Amino acid sequence: MFSMQGKVCVVTGAGRGLGRGIALAYAKQGADVVLASRTEADLDEVAALIIKKGRRALVHVADVTEDGWDRMIRLNLRGQVFGAQAAARAMRTQGSGGSIIFLSSIDSLYAAPGGEGIYGACKAAINNIVQTMAIELGQYGIRVNAIAPAVVETPLTAPWLATEADRRDRATFYPLRRVGQPADVAGAAVYFASDEAAWVSGAVLLVSGGSVMTSDPYRYLMRVNQG
Repeated sequence: MFSMQGKVCVVTGAGRGLGRGIALAYAKQGADVVLASRTEADLDEVAALIIKKGRRALVHVADVTEDGWDRMIRLNLRGQVFGAQAAARAMRTQGSGGSIIFLSSIDSLYAAPGGEGIYGACKAAINNIVQTMAIELGQYGIRVNAIAPAVVETPLTAPWLATEADRRDRATFYPLRRVGQPADVAGAAVYFASDEAAWVSGAVLLVSGGSVMTSDPYRYLMRVNQG
């Protein structure tokens, strides 16, 4: 089940965190992987691990970031959309369909105050684009879906999980009593890319340890309402 034999998967942000986990999961299931990120050394490390699994890996260094607001939009919205458009063009030319998977966030579904508003807005836009592209590309056999994780343990979230006390505190936010791991998101990505999901398109899958809300509004209100 969920065999990726004969498939070529392109993973952006593949050098670290969720992208790395997804790339390795695809290779484990038998896919060859194109790895894209800003840091060549990170990509080379992931490529070596994929090759050890007996699969092929192609490294492509790419940078789509700027400062401030533009940097946030480029990284979380523009980069994903442009990448998906390029993938769709290639899949249409190939003529055999395909699967495009966006990374959304739990912040796309609920309020994200306290500095996360731009990020949440970018991810909310992703959800709409996923549904739109699913409709537009379905005629070509191309499926478009998104994964919306809660907090996953990656280099990006490391400051929030610096101590065991931090980890225990964060784990209490989730009914399943732990923070996410890259493998949790990678499993969802394998499903969306597999033939078992052949009739799944336009979906946004919440991968959140059972949580159907974020803690951001509550922590923000607890802080501002103290006075």
